[in-house]
Amino acid sequence: RAKELIYTGDTINAAEAYRLGLVNHIYPAQELMEQAKKLAQKISSKAPLAVGYAKYAIGRGIQVDLDTSMGIESDMFGMCSSTMDQKEGMKAFLEKRKPVFQAK
Repeated sequence: RAKELIYTGDTINAAEAYRLGLVNHIYPAQELMEQAKKLAQKISSKAPLAVGYAKYAIGRGIQVDLDTSMGIESDMFGMCSSTMDQKEGMKAFLEKRKPVFQAK
């Protein structure tokens, strides 16, 4: 289906894009900014280094072969495991509180 859309230039509506998995959510126009802000807040509440490493792994991983991609994922996981934020996340979990990440 993706090739057909690309080759033909056919347009599809939001419901079809959602059905095909091309978009994750559909909102009425008047709710869009509020929902986008909620998603941004949810992401920004996570450990910033981990989010950055994940972003890098995804972006770089799609440019290389599977073995290299898996190596990148492993490297990024290892880097996350040695951060102060990882320790804070574990400590907060054990103490049943929200973590306070510092991008360290």
